[in-house]
Amino acid sequence: MRHLTFLVLLFLLHTALRAQVFMRPFENAAAMGMGGSAIAVPSLSDGLANEAQLGLGEKLAFWAGSALPYGIPGWQTANFQAVAGFGKYSGAGLGIEHSATDIYAEQRFRLAYGRRLTEAFYLGGSADVLRADAQEYGSTTMATFGLSLLARALPDLWIGAKIQNPFQQKIGEDLAPTVLRIGASWNPSKLLMMTFETEKDLERIAMIKAGFEYRPTSMFVIRAGMRSNTTTRIGFGAGLRLRNNLAIDFASEWHPSLGLTPSAMISWRKK
Repeated sequence: MRHLTFLVLLFLLHTALRAQVFMRPFENAAAMGMGGSAIAVPSLSDGLANEAQLGLGEKLAFWAGSALPYGIPGWQTANFQAVAGFGKYSGAGLGIEHSATDIYAEQRFRLAYGRRLTEAFYLGGSADVLRADAQEYGSTTMATFGLSLLARALPDLWIGAKIQNPFQQKIGEDLAPTVLRIGASWNPSKLLMMTFETEKDLERIAMIKAGFEYRPTSMFVIRAGMRSNTTTRIGFGAGLRLRNNLAIDFASEWHPSLGLTPSAMISWRKK
């Protein structure tokens, strides 16, 4: 298993990383089910994907999840988010992401703040700490930041954007990812939401994402989506809204060469 994990990591690093560290993080189950297309979602029902969402008036919420990349037992990932509102117009958030094998580990820690500036425009920002630890090579840590916005362009159409690490800071001798995400969501009713997003890392070709979320009842949600650059990956998932403000979400992403990545998440939101 150790050798299999090493070969998968080598494949990912060779195809996805060019003179930079930190692989694409595995989103929570709700976002993964929609192909990762969540930058313009006008609520926190699927977690905090855009710091400007903190201006939407969420009171208090927690999300905790994990994924099993490509079904490899020796590869552990986990994510946690917490949000606390400061009244109706602003809020703060905390995010922690962990991805590790027995030979390599990455962690991301994020503090975020978002505020509503007008009824149709929201702004947010984050301070991030990234840490990488490679067996036999030691560890390194860096700090960076991100800026994001969310805007209601039409009654049913929202636009979202985010830039991470705009000044291309380095972690050791390597570049940390500089990523620009721009997307839109269309919400014709409470039952259906469709999303589209493009993500551009300066060291990689652009990635196109698209997805939808369908709520046939107040307690059940169905999701599907895709993302594509050099490889097309399909995402699908579902969620249950339980009593006491609890929710459980499940998703999987299919990679044509590496197989399935199952994911699960539990969340609680104060209504």
